[in-house]
Amino acid sequence: MKHLSAVLIISILATPLAASANERLFLQVPAILDPSAPIPTAVKKECSLELLLGNYALSAINQRIGSVQSVSAPEQAGINKIVQLTIISAHGHGGGGWSGPKSASIRVDISKEGTIVGSTVLTRSSRGGAFRGFTGTCAIFDRIARALGKDVMSQSGYHVNQQASLLNRSRN
Repeated sequence: MKHLSAVLIISILATPLAASANERLFLQVPAILDPSAPIPTAVKKECSLELLLGNYALSAINQRIGSVQSVSAPEQAGINKIVQLTIISAHGHGGGGWSGPKSASIRVDISKEGTIVGSTVLTRSSRGGAFRGFTGTCAIFDRIARALGKDVMSQSGYHVNQQASLLNRSRN
């Protein structure tokens, strides 16, 4: 079910991109921090998860499909499609890799004209990599944010290429 929802949301995102060259895609940066999200206070204050996640997702989307614009508020997207990332949890305390694994979960909502057309939840965790004993907590959350940013569009390249291939076949 989890994979099905990810494929569904990516299909919703990719299909109109191949179908309509005039439609623009927007990403709200920084990501939204759910006020009820269970996140340690030090991580909230020191690690800038919202900005990291927004910037990594922007970079990943630009690499996959290009021409995504960042906005600070959904109203700025107008009638176009907007991707909103909401941090719904971050687990882990100070002490870097020594204090155990860190993890974060985000909700990805895709809206058009104020209506949510797709939504999924993504989660990643890390212990800090090969040098975890020397890696700080914020550096580990940076790794997690980078991975989540890529996850937002990890399969979309396949779906965009598949849609473009289908369009080319129908024209021939």
